[in-house]
Amino acid sequence: MDRQDFVVKHKEVLKNRLYGLLCEKEKDGSWEEFLDNILVDLGNFSEKERSYEYFVLVSKISNCRYLSYKYFRKTIFECMNLIDRIDVL
Repeated sequence: MDRQDFVVKHKEVLKNRLYGLLCEKEKDGSWEEFLDNILVDLGNFSEKERSYEYFVLVSKISNCRYLSYKYFRKTIFECMNLIDRIDVL
């Protein structure tokens, strides 16, 4: 698997995890654990790999913990779109 294939796959996995987070929130499940796991994964990127979009993504995902469902859902979809613009995932 070359670097580009890895990036594409990792973006797909992260989007699926965000969708899973949304589903957990909708069914009032253990969504906070999903959220924490996603943030831990994003924290593993080296500083040189972190772009402006990366920091926006982490900030938006971090703030989901405090949002009402309406804004939570909107933010998750914004994050899914933002993932497509990040080069190093």
